[in-house]
Amino acid sequence: MKLGDVEVISILENRFKVDAGSMFGVIPKVIWGKMVTADEYNRVDLDINPLIVRTGKEILVIDTGFGDVLTEKQAKIFGLEGPTRWPQELAAHGLKAEDVTGVIFTHLHADHAMGALERTPDGPPRLRFPKARLYVQVREWREAMKPDERTAATYLVENLRVFELSGKLELLDGGLRLFPHIEIKFIGGHTPGMQAIIIEGGGRRVIYPGDLLPLQYNLKVPYVGAIDLDPATTMKWKRWLQEKMLKEHWILAFDHDIRFKFATLELDGGGKPKLVDYPA
Repeated sequence: MKLGDVEVISILENRFKVDAGSMFGVIPKVIWGKMVTADEYNRVDLDINPLIVRTGKEILVIDTGFGDVLTEKQAKIFGLEGPTRWPQELAAHGLKAEDVTGVIFTHLHADHAMGALERTPDGPPRLRFPKARLYVQVREWREAMKPDERTAATYLVENLRVFELSGKLELLDGGLRLFPHIEIKFIGGHTPGMQAIIIEGGGRRVIYPGDLLPLQYNLKVPYVGAIDLDPATTMKWKRWLQEKMLKEHWILAFDHDIRFKFATLELDGGGKPKLVDYPA
């Protein structure tokens, strides 16, 4: 997708499975079961859709997927479809890992952050994008490095230490203009420190809100995942996002949806919000 001089590319890093209930929270299966089909273990498929953003001066990656550093047991738990597709996706767009100048994380859950690392033959993981600065909210970093019983399974602390030891970690504090075409919006909700990334160019805006709205089915305000730590905050920001999309025609980039990668929002005949595919 071209936004003036800015290019925004949605890639497929991998596909994995999660418990369907974790994606729909208090919404019962008798309702969500009409929208999505679960497997015999009550799991649904999710794509992992990081972004590559070329601004002219910067080549940025927004979120990174799982990568290849999970243990065999972890990969089985998450139902990973196959190996990471980062090498193929970079090559398909004429890029090498060394070209990436910055990685911006919405949050540090394993399916969003571990792809910034790569496995080594006989040692600890190393940075996949060796020249890139790593940007994350300071509150997210603190939560990730001291997880509790609920969050320990998805904040992989020992792997995250590689970010810190690299000297390339940049901790952000709230919303700000990170680059001329990139705005950071602090939103929380899903995790205490989650941030959304807004990409501007050619008079248009694309927002990548992480797991604020991971699937098309989460468009409805009360459809909040059970893994969200602050559902009320998630609902507040979902209302805000719908308003921006309807009134200012923002483009939404999904992080986990299989059907939609980019979408706009319009009202249907009954006055209800409806997603419309936006060409990549």
